[in-house]
Amino acid sequence: MSIISIAIVGGDLRFVRLAKILCDKGFDTWVYGITHPDLPKNVHLATSLEDISKCQYIVGPIPFTRDGKNLFTPLSNTSISVEMFMENVKDSFLCLSVLKKDIIKLLEERNLRYKDLLSMDEVAVLNAIPTAEGAIQYAMENSEITLNDSKCLVLGFGRCGKILAQKLHGIGARVYVEARKTLDLAFIASYDYVPVPLDELKKHLWKFDFIFNTIPVPFLDPSYIDLFKKEAVYIELASTPGGIDIPYCEQTGVHYVPAPSLPGIIKVHNFYSH
Repeated sequence: MSIISIAIVGGDLRFVRLAKILCDKGFDTWVYGITHPDLPKNVHLATSLEDISKCQYIVGPIPFTRDGKNLFTPLSNTSISVEMFMENVKDSFLCLSVLKKDIIKLLEERNLRYKDLLSMDEVAVLNAIPTAEGAIQYAMENSEITLNDSKCLVLGFGRCGKILAQKLHGIGARVYVEARKTLDLAFIASYDYVPVPLDELKKHLWKFDFIFNTIPVPFLDPSYIDLFKKEAVYIELASTPGGIDIPYCEQTGVHYVPAPSLPGIIKVHNFYSH
């Protein structure tokens, strides 16, 4: 039986850990666009995309790209263009993440085989756990008050919003959650959080010590930002472009904390190997 070959291209610390898991399990493992002292000794270090073009599977970074032009490679100075990547992986099955419509269009125009891993609930939910824990860590580091008994707003009730609200509630925060759907608002109330419909959000913004955003749509314009408490800490968990007017935050002195890709920054228990 032939050994399965897998290449990891770009990515953060999670992918260094993934390389070790794959090597330990006996896969023929390659990496490109990652430089890190913790890479296993028996991993193959590719010097070009051509080196990995024959691998059966290729795992891309989370997110696949931030600027729409190059792969996300925070652990390397190597620049890998989306165009060159797609030209060199025609025979592989691609395991990618956070794919926007323009990238999906390019993949399908080239008839490339791919899967967006974070569209899979079993992956996305596990990925949301370190995101939520990292968000709480950032909140503690950026405020002089405790989360216990503080008023926290979670914007959005998707996978990350659900887990973050649960963990904040568990440490004694008074949790408010914004949502659009009436079904989500009903669930929010059933969990003993305070439901906040989007069209009523402005009525509540003055209350919060911490605001956590999980919605990747810039909807918090100056008319919302001006209602924040002076001491409020805003933590941006959503992918680019995020949910808030950043230049206006800087202009008005809002305590804005960017916190993208938290699972690749904080140290987490390696549940991916279970």
